[in-house]
Amino acid sequence: MGMFTNNQKNSAEDIYIKNVKPLIKHDGMTHVVMINSFSKWINQIFGAEDKYTTQIDSILTNMQNDDCEILDIKFDSLKNQGMFKDMEGFHTLITYK
Repeated sequence: MGMFTNNQKNSAEDIYIKNVKPLIKHDGMTHVVMINSFSKWINQIFGAEDKYTTQIDSILTNMQNDDCEILDIKFDSLKNQGMFKDMEGFHTLITYK
């Protein structure tokens, strides 16, 4: 993993612990959690979106480690986001049990 990927993973771990984990319910019922995120600053090339992939994968891994069963993942994207309108915004809806 590169330096930026490690930073992205650390950031996602922190977000999970502080923001996502307190929302997780363990009652056997189906629930959702919405994650808001942004693309890389310069996202003009054809290739894997490593920032989003690293961060969402970290959230999903942590949820599964905390005994959540991931049932579905949906996302949408919004163009021209961020302070300089040069990023894509992502909403990721994770359905879990």
